[in-house]
Amino acid sequence: MRTIEGENDLLLTCAETPDGIAILRCETRDDAVRLPDEIGGVPVTALGSYALSERAPDLTGRDTFRVRVTCGGPEPMHDANAIRAVTLPKYLRSVGGHAFYNCRRLKRLTLTGTVRDFGGDPLMNCHALHEIRLLADPSGPTCLRKILGEYMGELDITLGQSGAEARLLFPAYSEVLEPVTPAHIFQRRIHGAGYGYRECFEGGVFRPNQYDRALSSLLARHDFADAARVAVRRLAAPFGLTDPARSAYLDCLRAHGGALARDCAAAGESAALTFVLSLGVLSPQDVSAACDTAREKGQTAALSVLLAAAGQQQPKGRTKSFDL
Repeated sequence: MRTIEGENDLLLTCAETPDGIAILRCETRDDAVRLPDEIGGVPVTALGSYALSERAPDLTGRDTFRVRVTCGGPEPMHDANAIRAVTLPKYLRSVGGHAFYNCRRLKRLTLTGTVRDFGGDPLMNCHALHEIRLLADPSGPTCLRKILGEYMGELDITLGQSGAEARLLFPAYSEVLEPVTPAHIFQRRIHGAGYGYRECFEGGVFRPNQYDRALSSLLARHDFADAARVAVRRLAAPFGLTDPARSAYLDCLRAHGGALARDCAAAGESAALTFVLSLGVLSPQDVSAACDTAREKGQTAALSVLLAAAGQQQPKGRTKSFDL
């Protein structure tokens, strides 16, 4: 068995391929897993079916070799439920079907733009998944559309590299089959705006204009909380953002940013509050309500940010005090 040093304790079952090495199985108990980019100087280009899943793949008849990646811990026994975050190899080209099957606590996935093949149901039962970091040119083709097609839950996406970046929230949606006749003919119905957001691609390329036009569907559905969260992400990382779309997002935050500010205050998200305040979209009443929320939740750092903003908004000669 080969042994290499790394950031994790992993037991890998691998196979040589014409273009590199495939990791067919990764056994680990670590919560944050970073798979090696290379093994013996050869790039890792494929992740096999069921590689990190709860269920082990059938490798009968495969010509494999084992690699022990260690950071000083004991040899691991696999626990798919321990995995919270995975960073895939930077040269990876394909992810096999059911690769993360039953990784029920997987929350964050990081990968690069080299990934083109995202196999069938790789994210099945990954119900905690929420964040994806895709290191790729946001103006070029990526596997993002395929990932979104595999997951109906809400996803917070960061797409970009080398300074060009988009922050994108894709709302959740659901599909149900509803009977339309006594003859048991069913019609598929889609609920939620998330499906429309997933249609903002052409040839695998993200189209900012199509994404931004979908804001109207959230507002029409009265999904104001999601609309505000979409808006603040687009304004923070405005790749491809047009002036009309920027104006629409600012209008959205003027109308619904107060609730967002209260949510950020309750969670102690000081950086997010600082950005929202910098946009000048919150009324004095919004800021005051967020101050009250931060004080009630004991979020002193967030309260400090809000008090500074409240002080700037107060007319001269009037003061308002808060107890930290």
